[in-house]
Order: sequence, then structure tokens, then C-alpha cells
Amino acid sequence: MNAPVVLIPENPMPPGGEAFWLGADDGARLRYLAWKDDAAPRGTVFLFGGRTEFAEKYFETIGELRSRGFAVATLDWRGQGLSERMLDDGRKGHIDGFPAFERDLARFMSQVAPSFPKPWIALSHSMGGQILLRGLRAHPEWFSRAVFSAPMFGLNFSKRMERAIRAIVTLLHALGQDERYVPGGNAKANDEVPFEENILTHDERRYAVLQALTRAEPKLGLGAATVGWLHAAFRAMDEAARPAWLASVETPVLICEAAGDKLVSSLALAHAASHLPQATRVIVPEAGHEILIERDPARAVFWEAFDRFVEG
Repeated sequence: MNAPVVLIPENPMPPGGEAFWLGADDGARLRYLAWKDDAAPRGTVFLFGGRTEFAEKYFETIGELRSRGFAVATLDWRGQGLSERMLDDGRKGHIDGFPAFERDLARFMSQVAPSFPKPWIALSHSMGGQILLRGLRAHPEWFSRAVFSAPMFGLNFSKRMERAIRAIVTLLHALGQDERYVPGGNAKANDEVPFEENILTHDERRYAVLQALTRAEPKLGLGAATVGWLHAAFRAMDEAARPAWLASVETPVLICEAAGDKLVSSLALAHAASHLPQATRVIVPEAGHEILIERDPARAVFWEAFDRFVEG
């Protein structure tokens, strides 16, 4: 059965796309979109978004990938987009642990990916980068190359602030408060914040498209993370930052760092790049966290690095 797609005039869907449901191992219903082209001369790009994100956000990017000769498939992670939400309050960004994301990725790669042309290339953003990195380590056979946009390898806190946040989250987790918003969090989605207050992008037009999508379908909106999500994220990032862990990732990777990122730690990206055996790191100037919805000059730096990396 085909899944729904949110369509607005400002954000046309690239031709040839279809939306489907995928059943996760635990029965959760996940949405994925596919531009399946058996004749795609350059293979397939599997696109994995970040926390709060959804497939429609990447229509422009998908169009650019299609114009480069790739088939494309993208997955809404559990708990966001139009995939099944984890809590009764669907605005809470929750996960019990990142292994759930890893199992969903494995399900997607075993049930959906095999019908797509090779080579397979991964493109991820933010939280999707942390999930992808874990997938690369467990399944080096999946992708010939992997591209990371502002991957969530560490959060951009001062050491003092991070210690305080970790202490609070650890305490609340121990008290069984995993399903509450992180302190200070609420149900407002990122895309519902006025452009002048956003910390994601400098491109007002592209940001307005995201706002229009959330207005057209409020179910796309996702609020702040829960205590459980942040506790799980810290555990995942800590594990994946170990030098020996990173050294075991065999796939060639491109890490694109946003020079003005207020969410992801530059030090964490440099650390990862220095320990991954086959890593290239590129800094995208004048870019906020959302490199792929930034102004054209920043996006051009990303695409130049992408094209050079993919061509080898």
C-alpha cells in the first residue's frame, strides 16, 4: 500500500517518486520514498535525515541527485516524519535507545535496498549520520562510500555546560523520566520558530518552505527531544567516539562540517576524521547546521565536495 506524501506548490516532488510503508521488526510502521530507476547510470543514493526531519524536506536535494544520474531512496526514522510515533504525544522526539534506529536501518537495507542499482552510496545529515556510522561499522558491505552532512558525532556545548546537562539527564533517566521533554523543551517544532530566531540556516526562502510543509501537515512537526532520547544519544556518541571503534569503520567517508554550526561539535568531527581510516573532511563556509537547505554558495561547496568524492 502506498503511503501519503505532503505536496505544496513551493516544494514540487521530483518526478517518478513513490511513497511506501515498511514494517519494522517490532511492527512499527515506517515511511520511505523511492525514485527507483533500474537504468540509473551511477547507482543509488540512500538518504538519511536528521532528528525531526522528513522526506519532503529533501525534495530539492533529491532532484539534484536525480540530475546526477542516481536512483534515490529515503527513510523517515521511527518517531518522526510520517513514520509511527513512539509516544501518545506525537510531538515528543523519543527513542529508548539507538539500537532501535540501527534495527530499522538494517530492515530497510535488507527489505528495500536490494532492488536498487549499485553502487550504493549513503548520504546522511545530523542524527542520521550517527545512525549511519553505526551501520557502516556493522555492515561494511552496504555502501561503497558514505557522505555526512554535519553529522551528530558530538554536541556543541562547552565542557561545563555538557557536564551539567549530562548530570541532569542521568538523574532524570534514573528517576524514570525518560518520556518527559528535556528541561526547557516543548512541543514547538524547529520549523515553527520564526526565521530570525532559527539557528539552522541563513536561507529564508528554503526555511519558509519547511514552515509551509509543517503548516500543510502538522503531523510532520516534531518538538524537543525527550530525556530518553538525549540519554540514548549521549551513550551512542560516547561509544562511537572511541578511537578503536572509529578505526574499525572501513568505508570511505566524506565529512562536511558547517562552519557556523551551533548544534554539532567541530572538535568531535575533527576527532572522528582523524581516527576513521578513510576520511575526508571539508568545512563549508558561512553554513549553519542545515547545509543542504543553506544559501546557494554554501550548497555549492557541498556539491563540489560530493561530486569529487563520489567520483573517487
